Amino acid sequence: MMHDNEHGYFAVSKEVRSPRPAYVLHRVGQVVMTQNNMVGVIVGWDAELRAPPEWIKRMKYSELERAKDTPHYRIMFSGPDSSSILIGYIPQYNIKLFQGFQPDIPTLQHYFSHFDGEKFVMEEWLQEIYPDD
Repeated sequence: MMHDNEHGYFAVSKEVRSPRPAYVLHRVGQVVMTQNNMVGVIVGWDAELRAPPEWIKRMKYSELERAKDTPHYRIMFSGPDSSSILIGYIPQYNIKLFQGFQPDIPTLQHYFSHFDGEKFVMEEWLQEIYPDD
């Protein structure tokens, strides 16, 4: 399980992500699908891997060097029952945009005001952290 902490691991740092690097391909609020066909919503990103060393070791990245320099996204998925959520921290090369679908995920309303047909629209506090998304 991931623990958020003062280090700002797992894309929870309040540090403003601006300017937004061109190689960060996805934006907060976009719906994406993972390699194992889970559909979720991006709630944050880091321009490169930011996680504790023990977690990185446990994840057994097949190509650690590639993973280290790759944007990572904090993605919210619905959990096994209707009121639970799962949160993943996933490298950019393992997700793709999944448009035209609005997943029903508990707690999304804390992050977004509404779904505009293409993506979820950020609440003001989140927009301040990701002004360029």
